[in-house]
Amino acid sequence: MQYRREIDGLRAVAVVPVLFFHAGFATFSGGYVGVDVFFVISGYLITTIIVTELAAGSFSLIRFYERRARRILPALFAVMLACIPLAWLLMLPDDLENFGQSVVATTLSANNILLTMTSGYWDLAAEFKPLLHTWSLAVEEQFYVLFPALMLILWPWLGRRSGWALGILAAVSFALCLYGVSRHPTATFYLLHTRAWELLLGSLVALWLFTRAQPANDLLAAAGLLLIVAAILTFDAATPFPSAWALLPTVGTALVILYAGERTLVARLLGKRLFVGIGLISYSLYLWHQPLLVFARINSYEQPSPQTMLGVVALAFLLAFLTWHFIERPFRDRRAVPLKLLVPGVVSASVALVAAGFLFHDRNGYPERMFAGSSETAANMHIGYNTRVFRYKTERFAADGRPRLLVLGDSQARDFVNMAEETGRFAGYDLVYRDDLPICAYPDFAEGLRHLVSEAEYLIVADSSAGKACFSTLLDRGLFRDHRVVIVGPKHFGYNLNKFAQLPVQLRPFAMTRVFDEIAQDNRDYRALLPRGSYLDILSHVSDDGAHMPVFDAAGHILSGDRVHITQAGAAYLGRAIFDDPAWAAFPAFPASSIPERREAASRY
Repeated sequence: MQYRREIDGLRAVAVVPVLFFHAGFATFSGGYVGVDVFFVISGYLITTIIVTELAAGSFSLIRFYERRARRILPALFAVMLACIPLAWLLMLPDDLENFGQSVVATTLSANNILLTMTSGYWDLAAEFKPLLHTWSLAVEEQFYVLFPALMLILWPWLGRRSGWALGILAAVSFALCLYGVSRHPTATFYLLHTRAWELLLGSLVALWLFTRAQPANDLLAAAGLLLIVAAILTFDAATPFPSAWALLPTVGTALVILYAGERTLVARLLGKRLFVGIGLISYSLYLWHQPLLVFARINSYEQPSPQTMLGVVALAFLLAFLTWHFIERPFRDRRAVPLKLLVPGVVSASVALVAAGFLFHDRNGYPERMFAGSSETAANMHIGYNTRVFRYKTERFAADGRPRLLVLGDSQARDFVNMAEETGRFAGYDLVYRDDLPICAYPDFAEGLRHLVSEAEYLIVADSSAGKACFSTLLDRGLFRDHRVVIVGPKHFGYNLNKFAQLPVQLRPFAMTRVFDEIAQDNRDYRALLPRGSYLDILSHVSDDGAHMPVFDAAGHILSGDRVHITQAGAAYLGRAIFDDPAWAAFPAFPASSIPERREAASRY
């Protein structure tokens, strides 16, 4: 295959926006589309290699996989191994446990599947995941497993007309992408079947150019580059993606590959030494940037400054060059690293990484690293995720004469039940907890569960997905008129708790974290909107200004393991702060009509 300098330059156009996007620079709000550019380039290069060798009768599936292993695994494993000691030193148990899961999934080329099952790309927690970016490697690796076998079937049968079959597959994948982006956005973002069309677009370009001289067209090549740049500068988190909008960077990449002939302005621009140099180290640069940015954030109380993030990006360039020079290049050379050394090396590293990741998961992130009393602390850290509350997830009330109390919501409602559990506040009530009744659908709950709401005497709602529009609708629909209701306000423990865990034990009881401005504002808005006495303002129960949260209790036990959900110590701490309020001494025994009057005696309830 003839080497094209502009392809390396195009890699630079893909990777640099990804770096600055993940570093938080608003100018590159659509920098994530660099991954889509990479997908098209990868599809083009892989298909060119395969069809060239198939046409010559020299293609070997084993040799193909060996080349892919040499290209991908050594640098990837080196970066992952470098992450492990940093994760051990800096990460809270919950974060280390999640990191362990990512290590296993990345080693097995399945991190995109793990992320589909556990999170979304735009989650707040995403910026604290060192291996988040390996989802795209998983997509490519899964493609590399399937695509060569497909070409081995198609080529003897269709030859150069294989593009028709690949075009049909690409169209199906694109249709699935359009269908899933609004219905299953996380799966559509991460999984191969809705991303394959981008790689196959590169394959179609490769087949088109296989028997043709590359055309040189300045206008079309420049238009392609402008499409990529437009997506980088104008897309953001609100852009449905991947969707039809993904055509901008992908079609733009295809136009550059097709029409940036040797003498075009775009080819000369992308062929500049700077672009080519960045392109050569782009893989290592992509591998290093996310872990470095994550660990910089983890080691900060607040969002690192732009200057700090620029320094981290510069460090990523340095490590990328060293990795390319000392790892990538030698491992691609069969003389420097023969197969008899490559295979046992890859197998040994894979086993070591999977073992480490499994231990981090199995030992719940080793809480004893940061907190004394390992057995007690392990239980403390994971109270929010165990099965304690699920005995309350029943279909009906017990009908035993006790007051009937229904707690609705999501994980925030589960946290509230744990608060009550730790303090024994609702021991005398028939409590039912459900996380499958979206409060915003009231009164149109699912058939078979509607009876719980109708039978409940008292209703507590803690749902992070509800908002001002939902609560206004509930007011209009009479929820607060028909039921004795308390809406539980938001809680959040700020930007990052990992850094706080490095504090000496004697200083922990005094540590306060700043709540996000939007959380504090939502809390004020809800308090103004909802009926007096029907809103539980958690922030004001634990903070003088409603804008800060404590991080530890008086004994130095951390209150949250992930900035959102509470530990056992957090449940006890918040439970005491809330239920010691005089208003809770009466609730839920007082009639709904007397709630406004009681507001005067309970200023924080």
